[in-house]
Amino acid sequence: MKEYQNLIGKAIIAFAIIIAGALIAQAITLAGGNIHSGLSSIGELIRDGLIQIGSGS
Repeated sequence: MKEYQNLIGKAIIAFAIIIAGALIAQAITLAGGNIHSGLSSIGELIRDGLIQIGSGS
């Protein structure tokens, strides 16, 4: 294999790794936002008295 073909192949792999990293980072950010939203909703329900923790009945 010629040297330039090897270099092009490595450049394509590096580009694919960068794109995959960006997609994973975005997915983690969105998951964190969803978790925060869910916990905030549960907190509001507890504060409003719609959910009671440790009531025993």
